[in-house]
Amino acid sequence: MTQQPGNPSKSTIEDQNDDDRQARVSLELLQAQLLSLTERYEWLEAMINYVPDFIYAKDRDGRFLFANRAIVLNNGFTHVDELIGLTDAEIHPVADAHKIDEIERRVMETGEPDLGVEERRLKGEGWLMMSRVPLRDRNGNIIGVVGASRDISARKRAEELMSAQTKLLHDVARGVDLGSFLKDAQFLLERLLNGRRVSFILDGQQRETLADEAIEFPIFSRDGGKHGTLTASKTEDDESGLVEFLAGIAQTVGIAIDRHRDIAHIAYLAEHDALTGLPNRTLLNRKVVALLEKASQAGKSLAVAFVDLDNFKLVNDSLGHAAGDELLKVVAQRISAQIKSSGIVSRIGGDEFIIVLEENQDPFHERLKAILEGISEPLTIDGVEIRVSCSIGVACSRKHGDTASELFANADMALYRVKESGRNGIQLFTPAMGEEARSKLSRIEELRRAVERNEFVLHYQPQKNISSGQVIGVEALVRWQHPVEGLLLPGTFIPLAEETGLVVLIGDMVLREACRQARAWQDQGLPPLRIAVNVSARQFLENSLIDQVASALQAAGLDPQWLELELTESLIMRDVEGAIERMHALKELGVSIAIDDFGTGYSSLSTLRRFPLSRLKIDRSFIADIPEKAGDMAITSAIVSLGRTLELEVVAEGVETEEQAQFLEGAGCEMFQGFLFAKPLPASEVGNLIAKLVAQTG
Repeated sequence: MTQQPGNPSKSTIEDQNDDDRQARVSLELLQAQLLSLTERYEWLEAMINYVPDFIYAKDRDGRFLFANRAIVLNNGFTHVDELIGLTDAEIHPVADAHKIDEIERRVMETGEPDLGVEERRLKGEGWLMMSRVPLRDRNGNIIGVVGASRDISARKRAEELMSAQTKLLHDVARGVDLGSFLKDAQFLLERLLNGRRVSFILDGQQRETLADEAIEFPIFSRDGGKHGTLTASKTEDDESGLVEFLAGIAQTVGIAIDRHRDIAHIAYLAEHDALTGLPNRTLLNRKVVALLEKASQAGKSLAVAFVDLDNFKLVNDSLGHAAGDELLKVVAQRISAQIKSSGIVSRIGGDEFIIVLEENQDPFHERLKAILEGISEPLTIDGVEIRVSCSIGVACSRKHGDTASELFANADMALYRVKESGRNGIQLFTPAMGEEARSKLSRIEELRRAVERNEFVLHYQPQKNISSGQVIGVEALVRWQHPVEGLLLPGTFIPLAEETGLVVLIGDMVLREACRQARAWQDQGLPPLRIAVNVSARQFLENSLIDQVASALQAAGLDPQWLELELTESLIMRDVEGAIERMHALKELGVSIAIDDFGTGYSSLSTLRRFPLSRLKIDRSFIADIPEKAGDMAITSAIVSLGRTLELEVVAEGVETEEQAQFLEGAGCEMFQGFLFAKPLPASEVGNLIAKLVAQTG
């Protein structure tokens, strides 16, 4: 068929209809895509606007291209259109705007992100974690900067509070004075808590009235007692976690008070007798020097009297140590009541006292006679009436000596004469007492021969771990095998050896034999043991000490870690700086150092931490009356606590009962020596004991 001009063919119409349909489909698809993009944009915008983080974008001129709701509201606007196109200079102070611009320009110029930077908020209090990255177009060209930040104020606040508590704990560990500690803590807390008033009210202090309602936190001691209260004024915006923080601070303050009282108590013990509370030899020496100077300037005399109770050992042996201690306390009270403010009384150990009297209208002899009669008055202990007499030796300044040491020595000689004469009397020093000095010379000669003939032997007292029951060390104790008098304990000859210098030779022999025996036990297949050797004052001060120790170790083939040197408190306090230097030299050899008889009243705690120590040994006088005496238990616990604070091991001496061992274990002291476990034994018996224990435990 021939198509008429102007009339489209059927196929042409069908093609046109197909094109229309395709166009409509394409249009519908485009509309759907646009709708999908719009929905996704709105969804994305909603998500960005409702997250708490700050999100924005700026062009290269620093003008806002985009900002989420958090930024809009934070800058004081209500709609994003108010912020778009503005720069930071139009919103923030010049200095802040300049700082922001400097950072963002660096990001755009270098192309390097600036990530995870902590910054203070420009508006309001708090901190932000800020990150900025370059904004690039499709071609990778940098056209601006994108920033995002998160509020980290809560975390920074928690860190600040934690730092404050750490600082206070550090002050406790450093031993800051309690008054300064509380003052600093109050200042620190009030600064941290935005002006809240903070008070520490210790028991016995008047409670401070706070203007606002206050929250209170008890300050407890380690044993559950109450030291006082921490109070802080309340505000309407008390933050989360404040209660827990202040409770933690109260606990820290409790630790500080415990430590302060422990140190104060031990400092008191450094100058006072633990049993009677009287001044000890250290404090007495200082006071006598002052009294001698005072008496000399006034042209007067001073009397020094040594007092020793007669037959005190009989009381101890018949009625027990508790009765003996009670007797000593009564005697101390009676002497103190007699001398009042006209003198000093000191207990120097055992049943010995020293009285120092200033000259007044009453003669020295009459005043001392009244003391002697007062001591002899009967007293009742545990239902038993006791009478005790005493012997008194006296030396007077201007006649018998001008120094404390001279007066002490001469009074001691006079006391010895009273004892020889039947006791229960008063003896004034006379030059004729020089005979006693000659007797001493005879003893010195015997001691010299003993050194030449090597008459000294060692016994060893094992040290036990309470928990494991194992021997963890031994203490080497010297004995004099006197050809006539038999086996003599060190107290009968070491003081004289110290005085004459013979102790250096004896000490070297003890050191070498102890090292040899320690290695011999190891060679027998026994477990290695720490062996403790006492070092005397004269030996410690010898220039050759370091070489002696090194030589003894080398000769025995003993590893230095198994040797421990024990020093007394009085020894290391004579020359603190010199002692520290010498102790460090010993430590360099690899040996350990312990303080022996700790707590007997000679140490200066202000310098104790400076010594390179490994161990404290609690003196047996604090252990003897546990658990009967709560005071001794408290003192022992304080010493254990001090040792723990100074990161030192603690060994208790003189443990004789299971109750004492149980108390020590509960107090945190797991090492002891004493008759409960073993008395000092010859080397062969110690070896057998160790071998037996090893066999039992496998």
